[in-house]
Amino acid sequence: MFEVQLTKRAEREFAELADNLKQKFYKEFKRLSIDPFGHPQVKKVQDTEFGYRLRIGRWRILFALFSKEKRIEIVDIFIEKGKDDYRKRRKLL
Repeated sequence: MFEVQLTKRAEREFAELADNLKQKFYKEFKRLSIDPFGHPQVKKVQDTEFGYRLRIGRWRILFALFSKEKRIEIVDIFIEKGKDDYRKRRKLL
């Protein structure tokens, strides 16, 4: 089982979400902690070593996956508006 941690940026974004979205995201975090590679909406972010994204409707959860340490670090939560979203946030990974 993987440990899921949120960065300060992700915590701030998570706190601003509506309660129903928080519950949905919390379920997805739990699902990620059990099997991050088996989730159908998880994809690798290009040109990153540890970067992945999880799609939930229009929302994206950007995270770094450290397999050896059994740790997932959620770095950002955002609504995708275009391909540039990942290029701007790649430095967070």
